[in-house]
Amino acid sequence: MLKRCVWVVAATCALATSVWADGPPIGVVDDPCAGVPVQPTDAHRASGDWYGNWMHDWLAADFGQRCRYAAENRALAPPSPDRVVFLGDSITEGWKEALPAMFAGDVLDRGISGQTTEQMLVRFRADVADLHPAVVHVMAGTNDVAGNRGATTVATIEGNIRSIVELARANGIVVVLGSIPPASRFPWSPVRRSGDTIAAINAWLRDYARRERLIFVDYHAVLGDGRGGMRPEYSMDGVHPGRAGYEAMRPLALGAIRDALASRATPRAPRRGAGDRLPR
Repeated sequence: MLKRCVWVVAATCALATSVWADGPPIGVVDDPCAGVPVQPTDAHRASGDWYGNWMHDWLAADFGQRCRYAAENRALAPPSPDRVVFLGDSITEGWKEALPAMFAGDVLDRGISGQTTEQMLVRFRADVADLHPAVVHVMAGTNDVAGNRGATTVATIEGNIRSIVELARANGIVVVLGSIPPASRFPWSPVRRSGDTIAAINAWLRDYARRERLIFVDYHAVLGDGRGGMRPEYSMDGVHPGRAGYEAMRPLALGAIRDALASRATPRAPRRGAGDRLPR
């Protein structure tokens, strides 16, 4: 078994036996998503740490979790001129559950619980570019700060965001960039002082959006309690918005999407190079 899994830790390989008789598929295959547990199996639910075991098995074969929406993406009708994709983590994934009417028509939710900016970058082509939307709404970074995939740096998070934006632009997609929602702590993580880190990244996101002429949405300002955390009436756990939180975010998101769709018909002034002079 271990010789089939040299690229992951032995514990992951052992867990994989609950899903694949011979280990996860490797190399070039016809269907890399065959057997990938995008939902927990009975064996996972029967284990002591069903969520951890499920994630180990899934990520062993599909780090970017591109298989999560593979079937839904194949079943989509051709895109409308106003298709919008929301790319994000559990905060985006939960939005559709809380306010399903917001994702009617050709507005697609492609959030995946627990994902970092690196994982979103891995699946950007499958879940965004190949769907040919007019607009992508990106809200990412919570799980990087929480340490879901280990240690990272602020520069790495910023680099992943820049790469996502560059890929979107290369595919003619208008970008709406959302701030990281407030969180002073994470119930599942030992990381502390997360509020300061989130504030620093959000300051960079705002400045980056201004420099790159992106549409920035400051959800942090609407949801925050002024001390780095989320207002208690908007969340049960201090990280994930409840229905009231999503309702507070909704008009900001809809306004940004309207602006993004309208911007397609408005030529933007060319960006000045570092040596270009401002008009007198």
